[in-house]
Amino acid sequence: MLEKLVEAITPSSVVLFLGATDTGKTTLIRQLHQQLGGEVIDADVGQSWLGPPACISRGVLSNNRVEIRASYFVGDISPRGNLLQVLTGIAHCLRAAARPLLIDTDGYITGEAARAYKSELIRLVQPDVLVLLQRAGELAYYKLYAHHDITVIEIPVAHAGSKSREERIRAREDAFKEYFRNAQLRLWHLAKLGVERALIGHGEPLDTKLLSNLLACPVLAAWRLLPMATLVVERWPFSLAEAQRALGVESLSVLLWGELKDSLVGCCVGGRLEGLGIVQGLSSETISIFTTVERATTIQWGSLKVFADGRHVRVRFTSS
Repeated sequence: MLEKLVEAITPSSVVLFLGATDTGKTTLIRQLHQQLGGEVIDADVGQSWLGPPACISRGVLSNNRVEIRASYFVGDISPRGNLLQVLTGIAHCLRAAARPLLIDTDGYITGEAARAYKSELIRLVQPDVLVLLQRAGELAYYKLYAHHDITVIEIPVAHAGSKSREERIRAREDAFKEYFRNAQLRLWHLAKLGVERALIGHGEPLDTKLLSNLLACPVLAAWRLLPMATLVVERWPFSLAEAQRALGVESLSVLLWGELKDSLVGCCVGGRLEGLGIVQGLSSETISIFTTVERATTIQWGSLKVFADGRHVRVRFTSS
């Protein structure tokens, strides 16, 4: 079967690999990449092997040395709830990618949402070859793409999987810990920094002492961007009505600092992801980030908390 796959891949081919967790996608791709050259896109944000977790990366692997040529910050370790970011990240990494191009994917294949996601992925990538690694025909649906002038190759998988959930978590912890091993705490001014995916630092900085008195709770940072204002507080205030009237806004977005602290962020320069960071401090004027990146023009807020020892938890931020 491997010989048939190698014969199907030309120097200009784009090859997309689908399969559940632990079906051998990554091992097969590494073998093919070593033999055929070209580039690889690692789109498995939970079990990343080319770049750091929570990112989609494109690059090459030579003698176990990785060269990242493009990357995109998804900000989470699962495609669930992040399908738009994953598809956008893959589209970003497709630009100017060398051929042959081998694309690794996550193991999210069960259910209607997963099927719709993978179907849109196929339409986005428009592969020349679609490789289905399956144990019991669970990917038979995707054989329909043979009617789209795509060469579909099925590879049976005999083994039942080698990594437990706990082992996958430990692998991510080790990856995060290693990534931030040489990171430093950096203080950046929000006036010179754009923040994506969160209403942090947008608008006119507000007087936090005045707001703390109005709300009878510590306000760490606040901004007004009409018709609303965003406040970062240490605990939920009893009432927001007085602050809303005083600020002259139609609505308030109140965020808990305890949920924001230790958030994983992507640090970008000119739209290019330079590296990851962990939020450590915040005021109306500045943000402190533990990162390997020396400077950034934009940060992208993720939905993951990461700690110094590599532990990480998924977070869905609450706002009043």
